[in-house]
Amino acid sequence: MGFETIFGQKMLKKALQHSLAREETGHAYLFSGPPGSGKKTLALLFAQALNCPEADPPCRRCLSCRKSESGNHPDFYRLRPQGGSLKIEQLREIKESLYYLPVEGKHKICIIEDAELLTAPAANSLLKILEEPPASLVFILLTSRPWSLLPTVLSRCASFNLKPLEPQEMAAVLAQKVKLPPQEQEIIIALSGGNPGQALEQAAQGDWRKKFTEARTLLHTVEHGPADGIFPLAEELSNRDDLPVLLNNMLLLYRDRLVCSLEGCAGEVIIKEKDESHNINTPHLHTVFLEKICRVLLQLQSELRGNVNRRLCLEVLFLQMRGVI
Repeated sequence: MGFETIFGQKMLKKALQHSLAREETGHAYLFSGPPGSGKKTLALLFAQALNCPEADPPCRRCLSCRKSESGNHPDFYRLRPQGGSLKIEQLREIKESLYYLPVEGKHKICIIEDAELLTAPAANSLLKILEEPPASLVFILLTSRPWSLLPTVLSRCASFNLKPLEPQEMAAVLAQKVKLPPQEQEIIIALSGGNPGQALEQAAQGDWRKKFTEARTLLHTVEHGPADGIFPLAEELSNRDDLPVLLNNMLLLYRDRLVCSLEGCAGEVIIKEKDESHNINTPHLHTVFLEKICRVLLQLQSELRGNVNRRLCLEVLFLQMRGVI
């Protein structure tokens, strides 16, 4: 069970399998997509396939595949952010080893998670390796913000963007992992926006309706409540551990407002509540404004993974939602 365990991403998987079959492996790959899109799973499968000796890699059963999955393969390296960034010291620790010949497999493989968090010195150090890479070395960079990487790093990577899954693919993901009533499954699929990780998380937590309703109430408060109330609200929310979930639900609401604005409908698309007191007819909201807020929310979701002032970021977001800035 190899690449077929990944739902969707048909063209991406086909391209990777084609390069493996013809042994035309590049030195650097970039997998981009939002958190929960399956980048890490795909990267591990590709890393296993590069050193798998079987005819249809990855088999996930051989010693090489099992060592890679457990993190014990001597030719497999994995870098994760430390303290909100990927530091040059982390690259220095493994840089010399990357130039040695593989110990067991055909390739030395290094997965760099959250590559957008590379510090400037770390990114330049990586670039030096990419400019003159050892013949057996393969980098796999994972990012939710490819535009934040150095253009020179991007130009040396074969880039693949993970697309949102279709509703039927999402249904297959959920059916494989959890059992849900049909109506609840349909709503979770809509809320997740084609993101399998988010859908599974919402299904596991079981409180998606409560959190979604909270997001709708928050939008109503920010847009129509007292202006001076947004500052203490930003302070309160900045300390919450589930802030990324709340922001994602806000993004879904704005996304649906944008759809409604474009199609000339009213209300919300993804879910209707019995209490319609917070519903806002969307056609009067300018499409450009709605798109702007969607982009701001996407950017904020990425920034929160780094070292930023949460309260200040939320204050700016709320002022933008009110049309002040």
